[in-house]
Amino acid sequence: MKAFLIISIIVLTSSGIAYSYPESQIDDCVTSALRNPATKSISKIEIINYCDCALKAIIDENKDIRESGYECAQKNFN
Repeated sequence: MKAFLIISIIVLTSSGIAYSYPESQIDDCVTSALRNPATKSISKIEIINYCDCALKAIIDENKDIRESGYECAQKNFN
């Protein structure tokens, strides 16, 4: 019984990060942003953070796409 409890605790506490959107969506967002001439001076990490923020807002919080993009751009690019 103790072994089962210990194994259960280990399994429940060692789970990885779960995203609500498919990895392909963030890959598409990052690729699109990197191709945009307006983002040439922005680092890839900042773009990834922006895409993650926007996708979470759009998918998790059901926010408007344009509003989410604007808010996340303000957070990540200023």
